[in-house]
Formats: sequence, C-alpha cells, structure tokens
Amino acid sequence: MITTLVLFLFGAAIGSFLNVVAGRYEPDKRLFDFKVLGGRSQCPKCDTRLRWYELIPLLSFLIQLGRCRACRAPISLEYPIIEVASGLVLAFLPQRIFEVFEVNFARLSGDLPLWYFLLTGIFVLVSLALILISAIDFRLRIIPDQSNVLIAVLGLAAIIIIDYHDLFTDISGSFIGHYALLFGWRENIWINHLAGAVFGLIFFGLIIFFSRGRGMGVGDLKLAGAAGLLLGWPDIAVALALAFIVGAIGSIILLVRRTKGLKSAVPFGPFIALGILLVLFFGQALMDGYFALFP
Repeated sequence: MITTLVLFLFGAAIGSFLNVVAGRYEPDKRLFDFKVLGGRSQCPKCDTRLRWYELIPLLSFLIQLGRCRACRAPISLEYPIIEVASGLVLAFLPQRIFEVFEVNFARLSGDLPLWYFLLTGIFVLVSLALILISAIDFRLRIIPDQSNVLIAVLGLAAIIIIDYHDLFTDISGSFIGHYALLFGWRENIWINHLAGAVFGLIFFGLIIFFSRGRGMGVGDLKLAGAAGLLLGWPDIAVALALAFIVGAIGSIILLVRRTKGLKSAVPFGPFIALGILLVLFFGQALMDGYFALFP
C-alpha cells in the first residue's frame, strides 16, 4: 500500500513536468527543448511567476480551489487530470505487466528478473508519452513526430526483450489474455507485431484516403502504426475499436454541452491514447465483459 502511494506521488510529479512540456511545446520544435523548459513556471493569464508551494502536484490545485493565487483566474482541469493519470500509471501498470506475463513466472525463482523491470519501464514510458500526446493534441491539434518515434522505438525494444526471453506464447504476451488466440498469428512475435503496425497504418490510411484528410490526420496514422508495433495483433485492433467508441461518446457529450458544433474538429489523438491505455490496464476484463453479452 505504501509502495503504491509512493509510486502514485512520484507519477503525479512526473505528470506536473508533462504539463510543463505540453504547455510550452511549439509545433516544428523539439519536444524536449530544455532551453524552453528551464524557465520559471507562471500563470498563463497574468504571467505571475509561481512559487514553489504553488507547484505541488494536485495539492496546490486543491488548496487554491483551482484558481490562480494572484489573478484568481481558473486553472485548467487538464493539469490535475494529467497528474492523476500519470500517478495511476506508475502505481498500477507494473502489476499489469506482472499479470500479462504471469505464466512465465512459474519457471522463475528468487527475485524478479531484469526483463520484468525493463518491460515495466518501457510500458510506463509509453503510457506517459500517450498522456503527453493527448495534452498536446488537445491544445494544438498536432501529434509531435518525436513522440510517435519514441513509442515505435520502445515497441521495438519490447519485442526484442520478449522474444529473447521467450515470453511470447499462445497464452501470454497479450493484454487481452487468451482471447488473442481467437485472432491467430501467435506463432511468431515479429510477424504478430508487424501485423499490428500494418493494421494500424492501413486502417487509418484508408480513413484519411476516403475522407480526403478530413476524418483523421497524418499524426493519428503515425501513432496508430507505432502503437500497433508495440501492442501487436489483435491488441491494436481492440485499442482502436475502443478509441472510436470513446471518441463517439466524447463527441456526443461535447455536442450536448454545445462546446463543439457539428463542423468543429475534435482531436482524435487523445482517444487513440485512451484506447491504448484501456487495453493496457483492462484489456482482458473488457473482453470478458464483451463476451459475457453473448453466452
């Protein structure tokens, strides 16, 4: 319990840093430009420099009742949401990695192996990158290429580790559990994950082609391909299906609240990111619920 709390607080602190990166990112610039990130934080409304006690993740937002101390302007809910999301990733994703590859732990004795920590680190970094992508895409309607490249490189590293330690089997290595057997291509991890990348690219490529670029952006296509390489088949298909379901629900909510019109563009990157995170955390549970509808 204490370890989980410590990890959550550490994750929330990382989320605070992601807020700074997302808020200061400029298109066509480096994602992590430390010359830009090194400046003091300030209120975006009145430009008042924030003191250290105004930068404590979550706590400062609650104490100040969601408003700037100087000008009383409301602070965007994006800040605590990102901090909470990052905290939850660090607190609970390591356990999910253990569960996904649980079968293989039966062969091991003693301390947790190095590959477990490497895989956990990879998926934590991917999840944090997805949170950052969501914040930037929501604000600027753009997904930085650097973030997509990072996810693809981390996906390739995960494939190498899983393949080297023989962790990819018929009943392990997929975040939707044994349901992955229904979709085939479990004989070889490289074929499986390349198929996931190709599926993501073709699926979004067709949407862009038939909508003439109005339905999705190239950044969404690149993110789907990178995520497909990371998740493999059929996890990426489930993640994208969830993205469209959540996206439809989110769009309806925005229309009902009249914050968006029928012709307004809604960034889809956050929905792709949410679909991927839902698979990472609840993939098998969601599939259990789906198939329970068809006894």
